Amino acid sequence: MTTRVDIRFEFPAPSIPLPPETREAFVAALRARPGAWALMGQHSSPGAARQTAYSIRRAVRTRCFRPAGAFEAEAKSVMGEHRVYVRYVGQDAARASSEVTAR
Repeated sequence: MTTRVDIRFEFPAPSIPLPPETREAFVAALRARPGAWALMGQHSSPGAARQTAYSIRRAVRTRCFRPAGAFEAEAKSVMGEHRVYVRYVGQDAARASSEVTAR
C-alpha cells in the first residue's frame, strides 16, 4: 500500500517585525479572548523565536505587553518553522508573578 503525501516545497519566509500599530491590534485581540493561544509569527531561527517569547513574557522592548506576566508566550519549532504563540492571562496573573519574584 502506498501512502500519498502532499508536500509543498518553498524557502522559509524571512522574519518581518510587526509595526507598532499591528502589534497593538494583536494585543487587543488577545485581551478580548483571555486564555486563547494565537500565532504571533515565524522567525528565522529557534533562538530568535525564543528571544521574542522571552521579551513578551517579561514585557521588555514592547510596552503593549505590559505588565510583565500578563501574557504567556511559547516558542515552538514545527517542521522547520520557528513560531511564537502568545496568550493573554490577565492582570491578576501578572500581580501574582511579581509577588512571587519579590519574595
